[in-house]
Amino acid sequence: MAHQLLTPQQEIRTDRLVLTPLTPADIDDAHAVFSDARTWAHLPSGRHADRSATVDLVQRKIGGRARHGLGSWTVRTSDGAFVGVGGVDMTAAGVWNLGYRLDPAAWGNGYAGELACAAVAEAHRAAPCAPVTGRVLTNNPASAAVLRKAGLALVWQGPASVAAPDGVLGQVWTDRELTDEQFAWLVRNA
Repeated sequence: MAHQLLTPQQEIRTDRLVLTPLTPADIDDAHAVFSDARTWAHLPSGRHADRSATVDLVQRKIGGRARHGLGSWTVRTSDGAFVGVGGVDMTAAGVWNLGYRLDPAAWGNGYAGELACAAVAEAHRAAPCAPVTGRVLTNNPASAAVLRKAGLALVWQGPASVAAPDGVLGQVWTDRELTDEQFAWLVRNA
């Protein structure tokens, strides 16, 4: 695996956001968001109760960027305020997974949609043949709306593969047709 210092640093600017590759220096900010129960209201079991879970997450995202040339970013406003973590990460199925977790103080500003549109554009640039996908739970219609805004369409809804609240289903969204193998992997991991 290439060391992150050997890979080009990619800074993406949107109208209001600065997106930079995650680094170990972002762990404390990321942990503040990933350990906040409000950011896991739709999936309480996902909350990072221990800082080591966030360290592992950041390390995996750094490794993914080194392998695939693109990965999740640290999300900041143009004035430098930390907003959260998000972007696309390559999955074992050979599809990009679009995801984000934002500080509740930043909610309601349209940052998720702005981030998602930038991530889809960068995924198309980095690997034009790889589908961009997203997985959400039915109790999170705001995230489904972000996926729709970013150009993804719902292609499956059924039992969630995670410990979701009772009656909550998983969904798979994509920006294009999936192979049977990609679809099966996404359903297994929805």
